[in-house]
Amino acid sequence: MHVYSVCMYHDLVGEFWYQLQLTAEPPVSTVLPNMECELGRWTQQEIVLCVPTEDVIRVEPIVSNTNNFRLEYSMSTPLELRGGTPLVFPLTFVPSMLGTGDQTATIIFRSEQV
Repeated sequence: MHVYSVCMYHDLVGEFWYQLQLTAEPPVSTVLPNMECELGRWTQQEIVLCVPTEDVIRVEPIVSNTNNFRLEYSMSTPLELRGGTPLVFPLTFVPSMLGTGDQTATIIFRSEQV
């Protein structure tokens, strides 16, 4: 928990303060639908990220299973989420064996700003 204060001033009332106790909770994970396709082929689905504020947030995607999953984006420029504008990432799945096996992944969009 973090404690912050906000100071305001009104001509009739004068100066007054609010003390805020803020608690941030970890974001809720999103489970995507299973991806299936024939061996030797690939399939895609979209991951949509958006920022509910007007801030610009830089993110770094981390994919735990790069053998079977790939996020399509330009690695030459930093990924910036702009408030109010959704950013769409195509997620490509390429199976490497029959069945589900170890063909799952965790995808994290990490940011030092949040």
